[in-house]
Amino acid sequence: MFDHPTFATADKEFAMKNASTVFLVIMMFCSLGLWGCTHQKNGAYGARIRELENRYLKLEEDYKVVVQASDLLRKKVGQLETERNDLNNQVDELKNIARERDQLRIQLATRTSERDSLHSQIGQFRRDMQELIGRMDTALSQSGASGNQTVPAVQTSRSKD
Repeated sequence: MFDHPTFATADKEFAMKNASTVFLVIMMFCSLGLWGCTHQKNGAYGARIRELENRYLKLEEDYKVVVQASDLLRKKVGQLETERNDLNNQVDELKNIARERDQLRIQLATRTSERDSLHSQIGQFRRDMQELIGRMDTALSQSGASGNQTVPAVQTSRSKD
């Protein structure tokens, strides 16, 4: 009776229909059991959830504060970099001014020494001229008294030959 192919397939179909119904019932009981476990009225579990939610909110607030502080610090870093560049430019300008000042001091010292040298030369020239005038006066007064019109030669140049 079971050797016939139609009966064998019919039993398999009946067994499959029963198996899928059983499987469906088991899945439904498992799902309802899990749902029931997650919705317990346990106060400790609810307190833990509230604690975690509060902690999460505090962490979000802390994150926002840190992001704002980070943005503020980035702005300050940008301002400080700009200020540093401005100060570097000022330092370069001051170095150029100091270099120019040192060159002017050197020129001033050179010009001062030249002036002092020329002043001493003019002083010496004036003394030489006064001495020459004195000699000429002496020579003229002696020649006027003696009647001789010749003037003795006096060295006027101080160049060394």
